[in-house]
Amino acid sequence: MAYTTIKVTDEVKRKLIKLAGEIQAEKGEEVSLNDVIELLIDFYESKRKVKKGLKMEDFNDLIIEMDYSSEKVDEVVYGKVNS
Repeated sequence: MAYTTIKVTDEVKRKLIKLAGEIQAEKGEEVSLNDVIELLIDFYESKRKVKKGLKMEDFNDLIIEMDYSSEKVDEVVYGKVNS
């Protein structure tokens, strides 16, 4: 695997090291700054995919399964039931 050098400010480096420490404490294994950057990129990409608009055909099976019930739509889409 090839590596390269990137320039970051001292503040960004400090934050990356802090995140690495937190992740390392949670996982119980060593975490590199490369690992932290990779996790941040993955997180960004997953959030970006969620924000992309869905097409109506993405909901077709869900609509059929819900039997067109507006109460069920609220429950599935918004995670709540109308009271």
